[in-house]
Parts: sequence; structure tokens; C-alpha cells
Amino acid sequence: MNSVNVLGYLRNEINEFYRYFDFDLPYSQDASASLPRIVIKYWAKQPNPRLIVLPSNTRVAIHGHLDVDKNFGTILLVEQLEVIR
Repeated sequence: MNSVNVLGYLRNEINEFYRYFDFDLPYSQDASASLPRIVIKYWAKQPNPRLIVLPSNTRVAIHGHLDVDKNFGTILLVEQLEVIR
């Protein structure tokens, strides 16, 4: 299994299960380029988990793993979430 630890910003919700997540690349050559974006989903299958109800632009640390979704392709399945203040 793959494992991912990443810092970034929660962005707009897609629905009650999915939302966008922007993250920094460690060595970006183009400082003017937009942040990379991936779709994230909480591992539990309940609608509107904390991951979804937190406001947009909240900075978070995520631990999870990559998964494949039939609608979005590669997504980040979130196992742990910490808000960074």
C-alpha cells in the first residue's frame, strides 16, 4: 500500500464526500505556477465528515493513501487530518 503525508489547503467542496485539495511541491521551478490540486475523500463513508465541513482555505496536514475513483481518477483517501493554525 502507498502512504502519503502532505500539507496543503482545503478548497471547494465537490459534494458531501469529495473536495479539492491544493498542496505545495517541494521543488517547483516556476514560482508563478498555480498549486497542484487533487480530489480528496475521507476514508469513512458517512456524508459530510469533518474533512468536508471545514471552511475552504483551511491549512491542514493529511495522512492517507492514493486510491482510484471511477469519476475522478487518482484521489487521496484521507485517514488522518490535522488543522494547522
